[in-house]
Amino acid sequence: MNILVIGNGFDLAHKLPTSYKDFLGFITYVNSFYNSNVKDIDIYKDAPNFKALNIDIQNYFLKKYALNKDDQFINELIYLSSDNIWIKYFKKCIEKNKIKGENWIDFESEITKVVKSLEYLKKHNDYNSQLTPGNRKYASNYIMYENGKNFMNDVSCKLVEKNILSNKLDYENIVDSKVNYTNLENNFFCKSNSNKIISELNNELNNLIRCLEIYLDYVVRENVKISNKLDDIEKINKIDKLISFNYSYTFKDIYDVKEETEYDYIHGVADKNKDIEKNNMVLGIDEYLDEKNKNIELDFIQFKKYYQRIYKNTGCKYKKWLEEIEENNHIFSKSISSNTFLNNIYFYGHSLDITDKDILQELIMLPKSQITIFYYSKNDYKQKISNLVRLIGQDYLNSNVYGSNPKIIFKEITK
Repeated sequence: MNILVIGNGFDLAHKLPTSYKDFLGFITYVNSFYNSNVKDIDIYKDAPNFKALNIDIQNYFLKKYALNKDDQFINELIYLSSDNIWIKYFKKCIEKNKIKGENWIDFESEITKVVKSLEYLKKHNDYNSQLTPGNRKYASNYIMYENGKNFMNDVSCKLVEKNILSNKLDYENIVDSKVNYTNLENNFFCKSNSNKIISELNNELNNLIRCLEIYLDYVVRENVKISNKLDDIEKINKIDKLISFNYSYTFKDIYDVKEETEYDYIHGVADKNKDIEKNNMVLGIDEYLDEKNKNIELDFIQFKKYYQRIYKNTGCKYKKWLEEIEENNHIFSKSISSNTFLNNIYFYGHSLDITDKDILQELIMLPKSQITIFYYSKNDYKQKISNLVRLIGQDYLNSNVYGSNPKIIFKEITK
């Protein structure tokens, strides 16, 4: 069996504008045009942020139909994105160069940072809310406290506008505050008001995800031309199964014309005809709590990928495929040599980051299966080796990369 595993690097290799910066750039531009009184979009085309867009996206804007304000998908996207808490936060992060990488994993890491800071802020305020003024404690982790406080300070005005809060949260230090316990909930992020705030932050994340769905399936898929096929993918004899960590149909659209491949979209798939309730795209964070607390502290559970996968009922077909492989391995194991491989698993455009450890570890350590990992540069090669050590350990890696027919092969992408 031949299995291909792809990440966002697969789409980017086809020159598709599917990075988080591409998405936010489009959101910024479409809102600036639709919220203005300018009728002629030509005056925008020399602007730096317009030129930074993919050429097909630029042409999309320049077509008259794209500017039709009766377009249901664009109207929905504008409605959901125009004052979105998370979109505004990430735009600010990009302006200040706060996000280190270019990948969606870096985007999700920033969400993790926010959620962890808010959880810390809530715990700290919950503790102090039980104490009288004069007996409250300063935060033991000042950076976490400040990060959470600054985020809440940025978003609390919108929460007041939406009647989620009665007034803007006061962020003079809670220790120095003279506010009595009975009024603390009106001034600080703590247990008495946290549920409705966290719920709204989750709603806003779902709105962002729906915007991304429209962007990928309606804007990119229908307007961006794919002019190149990848030689390394073309050389694979036949791809029986595809495990995709992307939301797009790229492989299906350009390689699987005869519809011979079976698919498992681990993080869901973009479909413009769905709505927020039916959307099954997973965009969130990984578990960061220890064994003791992860089953107890559930305030932010809706932001976590494992929860979203269950709730949105995303792909898990690969489990059945692995069972089939193990059955075949058992049948043929007595008739073949120990160093013969019955299956091939190819990784293309996936960072092998530890956030997908549960799935990646199962695939890479699958018996009788040869693993081919494509990399696009020396730096990418180094990073993938480091990530593999985190996934499977250096001993397993060392014992499977050498010899005339190694289990794990690294291959530079054909350019």
